Amino acid sequence: MESERYWREEDLAALPSIPDARALAIVQAMDEMLFVFCRSGDILLTRHGMDQAQYDYLQSLKYSFKTNMNPLILGAQEPDTDQNALNVFELLGRLGPGQEPDRLIPEGSLLEPFAVLPGTEEAVRRYKLLPGLPDEQTVRTVNTKTYSAAMRDRLSLPNIARIVHSVEELLQSGQELLEKGSFLIKDEYGVSGKGNQLVDSDRMLRRIAGYLESSRNKDKRIRFVLEPLLNRETDFSCQFHIDAEGQISILSVQQLVNHGFAFGESHSPEPTLLETLNREGYWEIMHNIGRELYADGYHGDVCVDSMLLRDGSLAPLVEINARKSMSLIKHNIDRHLKHEGMHTCLIQVPLATMGEVCYGELLQRLEEAGILFSPAEGEGVIPLSSGTLQPQVPSRSAGSAKGKLYASLAYRNEDRKNRLTGKLEESLLRNGYTILR
Repeated sequence: MESERYWREEDLAALPSIPDARALAIVQAMDEMLFVFCRSGDILLTRHGMDQAQYDYLQSLKYSFKTNMNPLILGAQEPDTDQNALNVFELLGRLGPGQEPDRLIPEGSLLEPFAVLPGTEEAVRRYKLLPGLPDEQTVRTVNTKTYSAAMRDRLSLPNIARIVHSVEELLQSGQELLEKGSFLIKDEYGVSGKGNQLVDSDRMLRRIAGYLESSRNKDKRIRFVLEPLLNRETDFSCQFHIDAEGQISILSVQQLVNHGFAFGESHSPEPTLLETLNREGYWEIMHNIGRELYADGYHGDVCVDSMLLRDGSLAPLVEINARKSMSLIKHNIDRHLKHEGMHTCLIQVPLATMGEVCYGELLQRLEEAGILFSPAEGEGVIPLSSGTLQPQVPSRSAGSAKGKLYASLAYRNEDRKNRLTGKLEESLLRNGYTILR
């Protein structure tokens, strides 16, 4: 579901990073979590197919959808194609006839993607789906960090961003920012902790400049956003939807616990946060962002990242994500559960294992521990994906395999939440996983 990697233009320079096939494999298996958007009779298409045990469990929670149980695999007619480099829509567009999607997808269906990606329009044409998605280039543009920075100016919001288009500008602006403290270099399509580089010294700044001048970035365009590191108190995000006529519907606000710059946990907002947002006119700002997005040709789901700072001030627009989001997934789980007096949060647990692990056995172990969510109990752990726990990594080498458990916790109070978390970790350890912290 990491849409940003498919939006990136090939001629755009990138910050230093280490390619991680295992991390990519986890991301590519996250599409299973889109079941939360399915209504009765809907069809969920995933890259690798869903484990039968997970499908049966979700059906027991009254999620009545159909899905592919087998991975989407290109046939012999595409011998030189690296299918791991393709997103799910590019895969769909190249599948040979007679595969599972041909039997699953009725002509005239409405496509509701996590995000509009390269290949989406081709998939719409091949399967004769209903049109109505925003233009792909528009989606690319509104998801850039420079677009978010420019939106602050359009709405007369405080704007701390500096946009640089050359190594010389990077050095000059970076040195000026360092005089007041650390700052971030933001990649145009950075996401979930990747593409945000913290700079706290002139030495580090020059090392990054040298990397951008190296042969690896030869003839590539420089375009980064520089921002002073904010002294944040609370991370949160607002989810809203813009329909095809421009009507804006605020859906939820979710409070975030981030690990560094990466997603850690999403939970319902504290009353004090909502009071602050009401007082600061936050909702009108969100509506204004939605109106500007629509004027630029975008409609669909939006997640705006925001912050409360330690000095009590509000940073309403950190960045715009014109797509579905983890917090929107959490919101839809809340809508489905509808339990009075119940709190929920969405968590991720990074894992490693030395051998093959049976997902069905994990569900059974959670049930035996008395923590697997059921409608009758109304409290417990809802695993949200099976494929992310031990994803299919191309050319997996010997040694431990890494994965992640994404789960929703439903609980009555913090003590019950702590109990669930403890028993969940105990069950994972007994099932052969090591928890990576």
